[in-house]
Amino acid sequence: MNATQTEKKKSGFHSDIQIGAPGLDIAGLRTLAENEPEAFMGKMQARIDAGTFRWKHVRNIGHLFNALVDIDVKASMPIMGQMRTITTGAFPLLSGGLTVAGINDAYGAEPTIGEQLVTEMEDSKKITVMAGVHALDAEKDRVDETEDFPLIGASEEKFTIAHKRNGRRIAITAEMIEENDVAGIVARVDALGRFAAKRIEKQTLRRVCDIDGSGSSPAEPYVLHIGGSGVAIYQTDKDPLNRLSSSGNRIVNNALVDSTDLDNALTRLASFTDEDGDRIGLENSELQLVVPFALLSTAAKIRGSELEPAIENEVNNWGPRGRWQPRIVSSSRLDDLSTTAWYLGNFGKQFRRKWKLRLEYVSLQGTTEAFVHSRVAFQARVAWDVEIGAIDYVYVVQNLPATTPP
Repeated sequence: MNATQTEKKKSGFHSDIQIGAPGLDIAGLRTLAENEPEAFMGKMQARIDAGTFRWKHVRNIGHLFNALVDIDVKASMPIMGQMRTITTGAFPLLSGGLTVAGINDAYGAEPTIGEQLVTEMEDSKKITVMAGVHALDAEKDRVDETEDFPLIGASEEKFTIAHKRNGRRIAITAEMIEENDVAGIVARVDALGRFAAKRIEKQTLRRVCDIDGSGSSPAEPYVLHIGGSGVAIYQTDKDPLNRLSSSGNRIVNNALVDSTDLDNALTRLASFTDEDGDRIGLENSELQLVVPFALLSTAAKIRGSELEPAIENEVNNWGPRGRWQPRIVSSSRLDDLSTTAWYLGNFGKQFRRKWKLRLEYVSLQGTTEAFVHSRVAFQARVAWDVEIGAIDYVYVVQNLPATTPP
């Protein structure tokens, strides 16, 4: 036998009761659940959190089911906003922990940029109202010793953000357990996590680009609601968005080709005003250049060039040594909305992603009725309630190569 042959060894046999976690088999799991019912899930969760225990580590789900199905353990779970201790089956509890971990793995692995374009917030109300804030007496330049200090108050612009509920379920059937279909369970869990990430990402990108509200035929859902009414956030005038300049925050015939196009966008951005009537401040570190994948190469060339093309020794103001160095943010999913529209501004200052319900994972053993009708042994649900809204309209400029909106 030569050296190459000695390096290649046949795969050994695997015990069908091994679950992959070091030093723990299914018999040991049952013993732990029976002898330490209150500590059972805590110890299992520690392995799950460490990444050493997943559905893919279960060799035989039937043996796992039979070992734990008749054992009750205690667990804490939120009920109507309060953490309460309940008694539940060891199998659905452990299955829920494994499922949540798998969903989180898939959710986190899905490439997204939405979180870079919003400021996250939480509010349990269906409709959130946020008023602009300004100095009630902005022109007062001095407060004398005996005078009261002027108040800071709410402006007449009141921005509202609604909500949007969504979610999906998966079920582990008796047939999957009987056929030891671990791969099928892993695939379903993975799909659930990826689905949630993609749906939230697509919703976020569609809103910040205001594809519906600022399109050729504006309609709900608008990203911008003022006083409860939807308003196109990107437009070529200032009506009714009176803090824009007369040409609005949509620049037509400004395709992304070279640094002059960025100059055009920045000049327009700098012309807008805040609630007190002062020009908005522009911070280099907060500027984002948001482009579809089709424009990523062009954006990278502009940002990466130290000198202006065809102009001897002139520093590119948008290059590595320039004054303006916006962070490029790009996704191929933007190409589904437009391959030519691009944006410059401070997205996080303008857009809020409101979570009425954060990603919620609920799992349970199949009810008697579900088992009778469809032999469902375990179910899991992922639900969320999130919407994206604008709390201003002066911090992002949309740029189009022609005049037709996305």
